[in-house]
Amino acid sequence: MGNAAKERTLVGNASSAGKLKIWRPAGLELVELEVGTSFQHPYPRHWHEEFFVSAITGGAGVFQFRGTNYVAGPGSVAVIAPGEVHAHHDYEGGRSFRCIHMPWPFVADFASEITQGDTRLSIFQSRIITDEKFLRSFLRFHKLFEQPSTRLQRDGVWVGFFARLLQQIGDSNFRMARVSRESVSVRRAQEFLGDHYNRQVSLSDLAAQANLTPYHFHRVFCRETGMPPHAYQIHLRVMRAKALLRKSLPIAHVASLTGFADQSHLTRHFRRFMGVTPAQYAGHSKNVQDLFVRSR
Repeated sequence: MGNAAKERTLVGNASSAGKLKIWRPAGLELVELEVGTSFQHPYPRHWHEEFFVSAITGGAGVFQFRGTNYVAGPGSVAVIAPGEVHAHHDYEGGRSFRCIHMPWPFVADFASEITQGDTRLSIFQSRIITDEKFLRSFLRFHKLFEQPSTRLQRDGVWVGFFARLLQQIGDSNFRMARVSRESVSVRRAQEFLGDHYNRQVSLSDLAAQANLTPYHFHRVFCRETGMPPHAYQIHLRVMRAKALLRKSLPIAHVASLTGFADQSHLTRHFRRFMGVTPAQYAGHSKNVQDLFVRSR
């Protein structure tokens, strides 16, 4: 649950040129993330072996590739394909950004699930993206790795972002895999979550129960149930917590039994689903029970 504490910070730099933090998230050690704040540093012409995605959140950056200079202001996302020679620097006073480096084999594994098996690097093109939905998807994905979250939640946000990424950078030959209705498969996954609601479950674990690829499963599950798998699991945990609170178990113990990181984590989700805190719910339930006993 508390994955953020296990993540390894590689660089944490603060200087007159601004701040730069680089880290690798637990469970995704091949992926490298960066957050820059008012960062001023010119990167000369170079290329990466990885996919490079950078969202400008403040100031502006200048990206140079294929003989063209692109000024990327707040809300812009630069996507640079592996092997693309490019340079970039801040534009008048520094830039703030969030970026990620993803190795091509890692990207290809997801692409093979999301596309119809087409993992040719040539179909993915470097570009500057100004799509607001894509920006929100990327920032949500990126920020998730700075806070405690379940593996299932991370997996779900990851495939959602990655599908949008491939839609944005694929050429005219790019085709998304079609989704068929798989109600029976989803029910098997729901039963598995019901049995393992308080454990760390990955998207791959659930997809295996449904005999689907993780990407296909995530889309089908969302459509069939109306919520992503991690939200479904959280809801199950809250429902189980309700039953335990009615038995007057300590709230911290209930949080531990139902898979929440701690009491505050339970409280946050419990209030969201129930409109009251666990303490308020437990007290209300006890009062109702006492009233029932006295009335008999």
